[in-house]
Amino acid sequence: MSGHQFPRSSRICRKADFEEVFSKGIRWSTRHLRAVVHEAGRDESRLGLAVSRKVGNAVVRNRLKRRLREIFRVERSMAPAHRDLILIPRPGCSDLDFQKLRLEVIDLISRSVESSKGPR
Repeated sequence: MSGHQFPRSSRICRKADFEEVFSKGIRWSTRHLRAVVHEAGRDESRLGLAVSRKVGNAVVRNRLKRRLREIFRVERSMAPAHRDLILIPRPGCSDLDFQKLRLEVIDLISRSVESSKGPR
């Protein structure tokens, strides 16, 4: 069962961690999502979510967060190690079905992988 969990250690929870990623991270966007990625000195990649009230009411925002965490949990092996990733859904993101949302997250993760391969 351990492969089906998303532990707290895989999440960005502290305000200081969010601020560090936002200030030093690289940004990518799709039509419905924005990602900020920052190299961190950790063993695994972590996910943070910043969901604005513009996306919807609390029920909509929480459902979207659960979906994004699940997508990241399943696709985490694609993410480069030692990276912190913050996803910022845009208004209209909650209208996407799970598969379209998954494809946008995969697109953002693959961009961060490509940037990690290139010279700095």
